[in-house]
Amino acid sequence: MEYLIIGSIILILIFLVSHQLSKQKRKRRIEEIRSSWGRPKSESFHFVSIRKYADSVNAQFHRLTDQTLEDIDFNQLFVFIDRTTSRVGQQFLYKKLIEPTNSTKDSSEELTNAFIKNADLRETMQLELYKLNENDAYYISTLLQDRFLIEEPTWLKLLTLDIAIVVSLLALAVKFPVLLVFLIFTTTLNMFVHYWNKSNMFQFTRSIPQLNLLIQVASELLKKGDLLHDVSVKESISKLRSFQRKASLIKFDVQRDFQDELSQIGNYFLDIVKAFFLIEIIVFFKVMKELRDKQSSIITLFNYVGTIDTAIAVASLRAGKLKTCQPAFVPAKKELVVKNIYHPLIENCVKNNLSINNRSILITGSNMSGKSTFLRTLMINSILAQTIYTCFADEYISPLVKQFSSIRIDDNLFEGKSYYFQEVNVMASLLAEIKSPHQNLFVLDEVFKGTNTIERIASAKAILSYLNSNNNIVIVSTHDIELAGMLTSEYDLYHFTETIENNKLHFDHTIKSGQVRTRNAIKILELSNYPIDIINEARQISATLTTAKQ
Repeated sequence: MEYLIIGSIILILIFLVSHQLSKQKRKRRIEEIRSSWGRPKSESFHFVSIRKYADSVNAQFHRLTDQTLEDIDFNQLFVFIDRTTSRVGQQFLYKKLIEPTNSTKDSSEELTNAFIKNADLRETMQLELYKLNENDAYYISTLLQDRFLIEEPTWLKLLTLDIAIVVSLLALAVKFPVLLVFLIFTTTLNMFVHYWNKSNMFQFTRSIPQLNLLIQVASELLKKGDLLHDVSVKESISKLRSFQRKASLIKFDVQRDFQDELSQIGNYFLDIVKAFFLIEIIVFFKVMKELRDKQSSIITLFNYVGTIDTAIAVASLRAGKLKTCQPAFVPAKKELVVKNIYHPLIENCVKNNLSINNRSILITGSNMSGKSTFLRTLMINSILAQTIYTCFADEYISPLVKQFSSIRIDDNLFEGKSYYFQEVNVMASLLAEIKSPHQNLFVLDEVFKGTNTIERIASAKAILSYLNSNNNIVIVSTHDIELAGMLTSEYDLYHFTETIENNKLHFDHTIKSGQVRTRNAIKILELSNYPIDIINEARQISATLTTAKQ
């Protein structure tokens, strides 16, 4: 009786300690969630893992090109935008940001608003989503690629005969012990096949346990209120139950370092039984078939959890210090209106206004005056408008477009491609989009700056006229003032400029209508203390060339 009382006390103490530790852990996590609200993450980003989901599922409307991602410094932008809690949400947000939509309404806007207004609901969601915060969760998306799912070998059906022989030999050995000799042979073969399959299973030690966790998290989120209820998610969970039952028969988590000796002995014995009757290998390939057949259900759950996490991330972004607005979309036409638009990654960035109506725009201006930054600002906000429906501006009005850019092009020395040849390839990809039925936004910084002046201007004029066809919006910057005169019937002119005060250049980084009238290249040489002979000769040649052109 005394032992029973002591045992009961110990169990109660273990329960109380465990409960207290759980409460403290929850409290710490809530404090972390609250302290990070409205702020970017301070963790490292593994982009190879983050983009796994985007690489697994095709885009529906548009996917940004690698050139555009490079042009806008997408990875740095993502680091700032990402406020997700789970790895699933992070992967979903990445895919969302590189795939602008053609929908005028954000289906998750109601969720975002609810999370802004109801902190308790949001924190409850984040505590649940935190269960998918381990890096292993990145690997769920690999289950959506058939090349990662192992095909059933042709000889697998023979294992049914093998099992029948083993069972028969066991039954008959009771009466005919000599048959145990043959049983040793079949058992050895089964052991070999069983442990050969371990290498197959090892490939899924990260993904399948996390998929089980995804199903559990989705099930819990469904219970959090009518706003989170989704019939398709409930049906997908039901369809994946058979997968869970089969997967439970296999120990995908092979880590045994923290198990006690008795548990290890039990596991070894169970493993021998599985090997003897080939249970694990047969169930494993049934699980592979389940995964292949149920990929659409996995995607449904992934998108459901990702949508909730992304809605929280957008709510956190809007709650930050930077001013944001929600975009307004208009029917397809050559129109773009922005007020106080700015680049979110530039501290104290100068805000600008722009109104495009029926004509594209050509921007001239001095070096370092802000042309390239302004182009990136427009492209970033256009992308964010059609992905997370959040812009860094006071007002953003635009039609739904596909975004393409050519702002930063580098020599590809490894592939032996010159700068000009790289430009030709990038521009050719943009020209091909003209034949598509959708409306495009083309943002370009200097067309063909890798070749001679005469051919550059001639080619640029022809290309810019071609890109400007239909309702396409073209925003291009250039140093070639000659282009302005050639394109006045198609493009409105804008410029950036500077002032010189106390022998120093001052830039206001503000876009202005009209054509630039000043140049600063030679002045920058002078301010950089170049020899006066070089400065004088450069000015003399510049004046001569300008007079000759006139």
